[in-house]
Amino acid sequence: MLNHTQDAEDVLQFLSQYQRYYILSHIEPDGDCVAASLALASFLKRRGKLVTLLNEGPFDRPEIRNYQPHFESTAPAATALQDSDAAAVILDCSDYGRLGALSQIVGQLPVAVIDHHSTNETNAACTLLDSSAPSTTVLIQLLIEHSGERLTPTEARHALFGLCTDTAYFRHLDHDSGDAFRFAARLVDAGASPRETHDAMFGGQSLASRYLIARWLERARPLCEGRALITYHTREDGREFAPAEFDTATLYQLLLGVHGCSVVAFVREESETSCTGSLRSITDLDVAAIARMFGGGGHKRAAGFFIERSYTEVYAQLTTVIEERLAELPPPVPNVHPETP
Repeated sequence: MLNHTQDAEDVLQFLSQYQRYYILSHIEPDGDCVAASLALASFLKRRGKLVTLLNEGPFDRPEIRNYQPHFESTAPAATALQDSDAAAVILDCSDYGRLGALSQIVGQLPVAVIDHHSTNETNAACTLLDSSAPSTTVLIQLLIEHSGERLTPTEARHALFGLCTDTAYFRHLDHDSGDAFRFAARLVDAGASPRETHDAMFGGQSLASRYLIARWLERARPLCEGRALITYHTREDGREFAPAEFDTATLYQLLLGVHGCSVVAFVREESETSCTGSLRSITDLDVAAIARMFGGGGHKRAAGFFIERSYTEVYAQLTTVIEERLAELPPPVPNVHPETP
């Protein structure tokens, strides 16, 4: 994993070539894309660069809400984009369409892409792509370390936050994940705190957010004799529980902890004619392949999509697809622990 010497050198050259950088990341940002943006911005600024962070939002995840003031949601003026000394860096985004209205910048500026999604379909002359990387912040850490510099304590805190949010505090990592922990160890040595990171991810939730999770749990429907669970959120829920934090991370943790469940699907109504979907897996089912059927993408075990269709229609189709895909897989083998001698 993460053996990209030439790619890292090419990106570092790109990051030294211009004076102003616009850093863009995907709509409905998560902890990884926000933290990667902040860490890269810090690195560029201490190299004397001018940096603007761009993200359309919404910043409705409780763990990233406080970072919204650091980002602008609209594209810069056309005259700014005509600056020959400006470039764009797109982080944690597998498809330019996931930039929202900010995708208009692509094609107007030189672009570098740094991402770890296996479904990346972007086309840029300068890229650092690695689907085996557990987070985009790990790739930012790789770049900074490859430059010969150390991460500042602030950059290390951002990088650990992104790594932990994208791995659900390491729960998604398997036996082949030694590199991820070595990266994490260097971040802790540089000033990041695992305890503070955990508190930032899971602390400070409102009581209303717990009631909202209870609503989602109440609706959870088992598929394939409980091998998967699917639930949903309506706009009426949003009005009833506003301004409750939208804590889907805890929802996934609770549902994947149900005996026999290895796949979770969550459908969120955005409007009468649109919805988003999120999928999580702890089995061999490739949820990124399912998300692609709905115009999205992601990772084998964590993926999502936005689609211009009603949530009821998508819920029904997603249910069918998950049942069909699970039926193609062999039944799960019971997890038997050896007896302690």
